[in-house]
Amino acid sequence: MTNSFVIWGGYGGHNLGDEAILWALSRQLRRLEPTARQYVLVPHGVSKGVKAQYDAWQIEVVSGPLPVSLQILRKARLVVGGGQMVDDTSLGWPVGWSSLFLLINWFFGKKPLVTCIGAEKLNRKLPRLLVKHIYSLAQVCTCRDPESSEVLKDAGIRETKVRTTRDVVFSLDRTLLPQWKESEAGTHPRVAMLIAYDPKRIRETNTRTVQLIDALLNSRITVQLVAHDLRAEYDLHALAEIEAKYKNHPGVSTASAQTVDDVLNIYSRTDAVISGRMHPLILASLAGTLPIAFGGKAKVQSLLAMSGIPALTAGTPEEQAAQVRNLNAQRSQILPKIAEVVADFRAIVERSMAQALTL
Repeated sequence: MTNSFVIWGGYGGHNLGDEAILWALSRQLRRLEPTARQYVLVPHGVSKGVKAQYDAWQIEVVSGPLPVSLQILRKARLVVGGGQMVDDTSLGWPVGWSSLFLLINWFFGKKPLVTCIGAEKLNRKLPRLLVKHIYSLAQVCTCRDPESSEVLKDAGIRETKVRTTRDVVFSLDRTLLPQWKESEAGTHPRVAMLIAYDPKRIRETNTRTVQLIDALLNSRITVQLVAHDLRAEYDLHALAEIEAKYKNHPGVSTASAQTVDDVLNIYSRTDAVISGRMHPLILASLAGTLPIAFGGKAKVQSLLAMSGIPALTAGTPEEQAAQVRNLNAQRSQILPKIAEVVADFRAIVERSMAQALTL
């Protein structure tokens, strides 16, 4: 039995997708090791609101100067993940810091784990070397899709140590989450539109999103704007621009989501969630509403291929608005199939986590 775990990833309350990962990962660890203490390593600290949420999840925050906060790696088993923990957009996050923490935890004999992560192709030499030599110190590296597993193998981690699972958020118990009810369906569809902006990765304007919103409104579909990344320079930056454009428009509102519970409640009260990001689509599936992909990177395309979540195809904004209406009309055929996949993915995650903790 493990006395304690310390979880490391993109946590701290600034991204609701990452917070859903932390919640799901914590629940899996508690299911398998109910008496073990859980910590989350956030060196820069968290707000009072985030700490209150972590307290409710029974996760203790470890923060402060690195020489102090890293002492936790001497006594608790490190769990790196989930989320995208392998790419080379910078040399520090995520590979650099994760490698440092893995090395320390391994040195003290704590058998660290890398679980349910995503990985993008590595082009820089240093991140490749770190993944090959340091990530491989983990007892196992489980990846949320086959493409991520191939990235780790290509970097040099031996095949026997790399296993494919699914995103850990799929393991959340739907019976504990708010659910869309047919009785709440109105005459005109209501959609939640995820407004996404990453200044480090996305270099486009809001043009496509605004064009689709205009077409949805013309098709008598109401739109609720939602942000997942709560940092001012990320999603909230784009959200402010779009809010200003539709100020006082009766068909457009903004939902303020500060927690995972908030966003699940928002999604459960809308007929569809439109997003180019992965975790809004997963959370929509868990809330029983209709997830619809709108663009998205390779990880989103991988999710669509595995899950059967529908996507808007290329076309004019007016054609895409018509696709939203048609998909909503077919929800009774689409949602049961997605629910079956979600149940299968939950079982895969639970099985892979159980196997990992035995190593």
